[in-house]
This record gives sequence, structure tokens and C-alpha cells, in this order.
Amino acid sequence: MKKHVLINAALIAGTLAAGAGISWLVCKLNRPVVVAFNMKSTVDAFFDSAGRRSLDEAQTKALSDRFNASLEASLRDWQVRHRALILVAPAVVQGAPDITREIQTDVARRMKEGG
Repeated sequence: MKKHVLINAALIAGTLAAGAGISWLVCKLNRPVVVAFNMKSTVDAFFDSAGRRSLDEAQTKALSDRFNASLEASLRDWQVRHRALILVAPAVVQGAPDITREIQTDVARRMKEGG
């Protein structure tokens, strides 16, 4: 009888430990990575570049729209691929990897491909 109770207790404890381990693993794997992105420098660089071109109002609007679409798509794709929470650089005190250059490079590629 005592042996039966000990076996049941051990099985219950093992089941609880396994459940806790699985729960911990699921939480760890589902936790997003936090990264920083400098939106201001990216937008400023675009407007500096666009300002050096001789464009009329319609061309400027089309270029701005293409930039916005490329930037949004790049951020969205990066976020999905890396399961990330992207914060603007001023919101991050320290410690988060900066993805600004990577995003800027991707936006430039998208702009060259037409948006």
C-alpha cells in the first residue's frame, strides 16, 4: 500500500515537473526579441536624399509614398521573420540590438526594385 502511494506520488510529481518544463520552454520560445530602430535618422536620410533631387510635387509624393510603403513592409517582414518587438531608438535605454542599418539597406533595395 505504501509503495503504491509512493509510486503515485512520484508519477504525479514527474507529470507536474514535465508540465512545468514544457510550459517554461513554450514561453521561452514564444517570447519576442526586443530590438531598436532609429526611425528619425532613417526618415531624415530619405528627405535629405529626396531634397537633393529636382522633383515636382507629384514626383515627390510618389517617391514619399514608395518610401513609406517600403519602410512599412521592411519593418513588418523583419518583425515576422525574427519574432521581434521593434521599438524606436529613443524608447530603448540600452541593451537592445539596433537594426537600423539592416532596415535602411532593405528599404533601399525595395526602393530600387520599385517599392
